[in-house]
Amino acid sequence: MKKAHQLVAWFMAVLISGMTGVAAQESMVQNAVLEGIQLQEEPGDFPDEVVVTCYFIFRDKPTSYFYDIDTKAKELVFEFNDTEIGSSPVPSQAMAPISGFEIEKKKINVNEEIKGLEPEWHDLIVVTFSLDAIPEITVHDQYGVVTFSYKWTKDPTKVEDYAVKQKKNRFIPISLATLGGAGVGALLYFLLQPEGGEEEEADIPINDLPQHELEQP
Repeated sequence: MKKAHQLVAWFMAVLISGMTGVAAQESMVQNAVLEGIQLQEEPGDFPDEVVVTCYFIFRDKPTSYFYDIDTKAKELVFEFNDTEIGSSPVPSQAMAPISGFEIEKKKINVNEEIKGLEPEWHDLIVVTFSLDAIPEITVHDQYGVVTFSYKWTKDPTKVEDYAVKQKKNRFIPISLATLGGAGVGALLYFLLQPEGGEEEEADIPINDLPQHELEQP
């Protein structure tokens, strides 16, 4: 995930420097501020079912954000580029299967792997949710509020029906208002490729080939 952050932030730096005509050596992006995280529970479609929604509340908006689910460690990790923590504390909360979360502030040098460029440091916020099981989450982004939601059950005997059993490919939402459509498309294609090996080639379909019958003498 580190390389993905470097690629996106570097792309932003190049774009900004191109618009200003000045080589970017320090981050020229205005940081968003994480003001709070709120978990909310609502009734689901069945008596024992609930819909849990987590709200990330920002002042301004991160240039990009990512999430990753680690089924082995049972962690859901969100990372927000060009973001800092607000002055008010954000206490950890729990709501099944989330047992709590931690917020960590980091800095990332987007030019680390590019020879000949000066270091360029961007602020990064990492929010790690500890999970008792892995839910099927859906992420939304609207009006400066990033949310994810999932369905869960209060019946322990039905937990397996709601939990994700197999690790899925990493999914990386991109929130870059200043990128052109072609740039975003190319960036998404690169970032959404499965990790750890090349994709298997699919068989070429032959059912659409023309059919020829041999005439009888």
